[in-house]
Amino acid sequence: MRKLAPFALATVIFVSVLCVAHSEVSAQGPGEWWINGSVTNETGVAFPDVNVTAVNTTSAGSYHTLVNATGDYNISLPVGTYNITASYTNYTANISYSYVQIGPGSLNVFDFKMIEILGSLSGHVTNGTVPIQGAKVVLTGARNYSATTTSPLGGYTIDGVEPGTYVAHAEKNGYWTAYHDQAVVIIRGKTTDLDFTLLEQPTTLFGKVTSGGEAIRDVKVMISSSGYSALTFTDANGNYTFSNVPIGTYTVTFQKDGYEERTVQTSLSPFETKKYDLNLERKPVSGGTGFIPGFDLPHSLMIVGLCLAIAILSIAIYIRYRVGKKPELLVIEREEEEEKPKEETVEKKK
Repeated sequence: MRKLAPFALATVIFVSVLCVAHSEVSAQGPGEWWINGSVTNETGVAFPDVNVTAVNTTSAGSYHTLVNATGDYNISLPVGTYNITASYTNYTANISYSYVQIGPGSLNVFDFKMIEILGSLSGHVTNGTVPIQGAKVVLTGARNYSATTTSPLGGYTIDGVEPGTYVAHAEKNGYWTAYHDQAVVIIRGKTTDLDFTLLEQPTTLFGKVTSGGEAIRDVKVMISSSGYSALTFTDANGNYTFSNVPIGTYTVTFQKDGYEERTVQTSLSPFETKKYDLNLERKPVSGGTGFIPGFDLPHSLMIVGLCLAIAILSIAIYIRYRVGKKPELLVIEREEEEEKPKEETVEKKK
């Protein structure tokens, strides 16, 4: 009998441990149920001292606990429906659990990841009037942050900025770097607005438009790329100019009624002044081609008529000039005119 005593004692202890273990996992007491979970930071490291709260949606009863050093927690709850959250100063949980049924057979593990509440910077970059895409905005401080502006408004946003004081600037190839003249203060949980104006590094495109060696006025000249476009017309001497053009590759189009349209590609570098002259070819007017190259039949006839008129005028001037050189011819002509009336009188008398 004494030999069985140690065995019986061990059995009692084992059964007691099982009961205690079961009560910790399933129920603390009649009508209560355990929930548990783990809390980490964004990198997966245990995050202690987070306050985990469960609020009964019916009774508004609140139950809470603090996460231990290993990032774990347990809360004993009466059976019911709960909203379960986690909170910590300057942090927010990645998730909250709403209207969770707690009781036999329900889910009892609720994990959280704590994310630090940071600040942000946003704004726009323009050249004063036109949005600039592809510009880089940089924050320099204890840590450095940056973002690139996008179309169509040249806007940018830098999220997840650690609160503090920074120096800010905007930059893009072909523009002067623009520094904000004051320190930028990033506040936790808030967005700071900051706009920049970038001034182009001066580039110029100019030239002359001719046709057959003659300057053409009022030619429509357009320069364009994905982020910039401009328009001008040639002057009386056929000259055109584009100033303060951002660097890049452009399509330049030349248009004028009666001439073949021309499109060319050109690139501009910082501080470059480029000359581009162009010859435009006349195009036939609708209605057929004349016998003069570049003109239709009516215009060809007009040109021939003009040439004939000039030729006749030239001949007349030449004859007048020759007669002026021989005045004796005029004397003979006058004598002949005077003799004609005398001859007519004699014939009448007969």
